[in-house]
Amino acid sequence: MLAKAAACVPFMSMTELRCRVEAAPAGLIVLDVRERDAYEAGHIPGARLLPRGQLELRVNNELPDPTARIVTCCEFSRISTQAAATLRTMGFQRVVALDGGMKSWLETGYPVRAGPAA
Repeated sequence: MLAKAAACVPFMSMTELRCRVEAAPAGLIVLDVRERDAYEAGHIPGARLLPRGQLELRVNNELPDPTARIVTCCEFSRISTQAAATLRTMGFQRVVALDGGMKSWLETGYPVRAGPAA
């Protein structure tokens, strides 16, 4: 299942995402698909929380623009790859997954924010 999802989902490198986060680009949504407690413990600055288990239920309210540029992230880049594949089948053709996930992001020493979702 993961291999099938990875075959149809492009990936964004951590370096590219870090540059984009630091530049605060308009039009890029960082979508954290982990559970709330993991998100609150530390997430990419500016990331929005939408747990994978709630994606199909909340996508229309949380992501009303299917043309938006979205990068999904999770702990190890597995669930976010599946989330990106799901979003692509729902019409979000500009969605990509973060290559490496939060574990690699943290190991690299890139910035994180702790606290509740906005």
